[in-house]
Amino acid sequence: MAFDKKTSETIAYRAAYICSNPECNTLTIGPTITDPQLKNKKGEAAHILGEKAGAARHDPKSSINIASVENGLWLCANCHTLIDKNKGADYSSDDLFGWKKDHEETISMLLRTHKSPLPLISRRSTNRKIAQNIVDYISNKGVYFQCHLIENPDHVIKSIAEVRKTIDLEVKAIDSDKRLKEICRSIQNANQDFMNELSLDNSLLHHYLIILRPRVGLQLKRLRDEIGCNISGEITSIIP
Repeated sequence: MAFDKKTSETIAYRAAYICSNPECNTLTIGPTITDPQLKNKKGEAAHILGEKAGAARHDPKSSINIASVENGLWLCANCHTLIDKNKGADYSSDDLFGWKKDHEETISMLLRTHKSPLPLISRRSTNRKIAQNIVDYISNKGVYFQCHLIENPDHVIKSIAEVRKTIDLEVKAIDSDKRLKEICRSIQNANQDFMNELSLDNSLLHHYLIILRPRVGLQLKRLRDEIGCNISGEITSIIP
């Protein structure tokens, strides 16, 4: 059952009628150009926890009022359909409550500081693409997950150096995101420490890789959980 009109309107106002999916952030209301009396709306108040058994993310043990603003997330029609596909298998309630919290905090900040949401939304989208570029590049570097027995120290050093160079270039394009910069810095520090140790004694390659991989894996986990990056393939073996 849909939210009642008052609840739906409150959910929409708190999101400024902007889709709360951090990978979307589309505006969901606007005018009909050909008729000054008409308007367009493509946003919907979506349930985070499903109302009935079998619904996406239904949780009979939850104390949250299913029909309340607290359980509502403002989304465009496409994102609403997306999060409920396969009974919400790809979008957990924790993820969606996180979307709601982050989006409403952003809108509140913009309202207090009299700023337009458009530059900030664009910035967040750009920074997320940068983070995904870094994840994708690291995911293709076998040094982080291949068996150490097939690793050549010279090739390892070259591979790590390439990763450091790529991250340095990507970081320069990050716009006002201290958290993302800190994650990148942690990856760079792990790589630098590894290269310093390996330069002193490359016979301990295996030992140094054992230290490096979980350090990088922890930051990849943060990129996935905090920034929303998609991570797949063999690299997932080092993510705690």
